[in-house]
Amino acid sequence: MDRIYVSELQRDDLPFLFELWHIPEVMKYADEFPSFRKWSKSDDLDTAWTKYQENRRFLGNRYTQLVIRLTDGTNIGESFFVTLDRKFIGRWRIPECTCFAGDIKLLPRHWGQGLGTEGMREVVTFVFDKTDCDIFVVPPHKNNPAAKRVYEKAGFIPITGKKGNQMMWASHLLMNLTRERYSKLYKLDK
Repeated sequence: MDRIYVSELQRDDLPFLFELWHIPEVMKYADEFPSFRKWSKSDDLDTAWTKYQENRRFLGNRYTQLVIRLTDGTNIGESFFVTLDRKFIGRWRIPECTCFAGDIKLLPRHWGQGLGTEGMREVVTFVFDKTDCDIFVVPPHKNNPAAKRVYEKAGFIPITGKKGNQMMWASHLLMNLTRERYSKLYKLDK
């Protein structure tokens, strides 16, 4: 039984996101990634909405802010993705058509119930069903094993360098899920 779903940000969701981003436990290992989003919690709601709409018009389905909701419509978390136009993340050379998810954040009262994994699986499905992304990258913080487990359960694997060491970006591990792996893992589930 599905307990959650993801949908694109609506103007009325902004207060929820701003509240979520101001919870210290939620943000302990996370970032709101304003450089990728082009807006942040320091903007007022109208400015944030305007910047979000401008970025969506410019990038189309290559950028989407997602809200994670219970099936009754209650907001419980968020994630976003953007197609990278960079050539590198740290020392890792990015292949073409790579999407990057900042992370997944849930309200603390929903932690430890499997909703993070369900939410990430919904985000993955949204990305691969609605974009031409070939590789989806996530950056769990190196000191956040719970986030790494969520991504592993959603099918992500560590990106390793030539010497077999896990690639990092700042304090974040890099993990990916290819479209091919997604097709094998997720299509079998249906």
